[in-house]
Amino acid sequence: MKKNVLLINDTSLVCHHGCTLLMECIYDLFQKNNFVIKDRIFFEENFLNFLSKKMDYDLILINGEGTIHGNKNADREKVNQIFNFIKFVKRKHNIPIIIFNSTISSLKKNQLKILKMVDKLYVREYYSFNYLKKNRIKSKIVPDLLTLLKFKNIKIGENVIVNDSSVNINNEKLIKFSKYNNFEYIPILYNNYLRYFRYFTYKLINLYEIKTITKFYLITKKLYVLRFLKKIDNSKFIITGRFHSIFIALAKMRAFYTFESDTYKVKGLMDMIGLQNRIIDINSLKKKPILFKKFSKNEISKIKKFKKKANKAIKAFIKELKEI
Repeated sequence: MKKNVLLINDTSLVCHHGCTLLMECIYDLFQKNNFVIKDRIFFEENFLNFLSKKMDYDLILINGEGTIHGNKNADREKVNQIFNFIKFVKRKHNIPIIIFNSTISSLKKNQLKILKMVDKLYVREYYSFNYLKKNRIKSKIVPDLLTLLKFKNIKIGENVIVNDSSVNINNEKLIKFSKYNNFEYIPILYNNYLRYFRYFTYKLINLYEIKTITKFYLITKKLYVLRFLKKIDNSKFIITGRFHSIFIALAKMRAFYTFESDTYKVKGLMDMIGLQNRIIDINSLKKKPILFKKFSKNEISKIKKFKKKANKAIKAFIKELKEI
């Protein structure tokens, strides 16, 4: 039986290769399991503007990602939109709301109270799970859906790639490190102008009810992501401060070093896999050379076990949504 869904916080248009690839995984997963994304609200939009529309959905799915927290770099306006949306819908409509694919921390008391209105809550790591448990909120752990990302014909390149960080102060250090060692610096974020071009293109498609996206639009959407992935193909090692870059590295079996993020999502992921030794202190990236360690047999085994366990959790997640 098909379920009509409203998807909130579609990050396809954010200038972030990880978000683009993640949303492709999310849409593919739901479509394969008979969930019809009847409407979607992009991250760039004000979620509250949608409340005046007819709410004829079987489910409302909120893609949490790294949005729902109260840390220093939080988008507080977007966080407030999410909680006001939940509060309004639960008071006016009898529609199940599910938050999934989320890291959650440092919320206010009134936000935690609203969070208890949500029908089901799925977080990406144990730190969010324990934080919610401490506040008497039930949740389940389902690793980030970018776990579903797969590539064929994986070959290891020769280059060392330096990626950016979600902690802005770290990016200057990463750029200096890459320049000194003649490594290519490839941020996961990309051209901001393309973001708005893509957004208005989506709007035109919806406005004129165009059913087929033109080749030009498809190429524009994919161009930057494909170029980024090509760079990864030519690499043998990645240094990254980005959560989603780790998943791309895992999908392409590229060894990496990473750093703790603005939330505990990176640490949580490394704990789940058992790759805590892959987290290094960014200040260790001085002018002196560092040893780029390949994945050991033990690490490869841990990665395979994590992927198997993650796929099992995702299947259970989908089964539970179907039963609502």
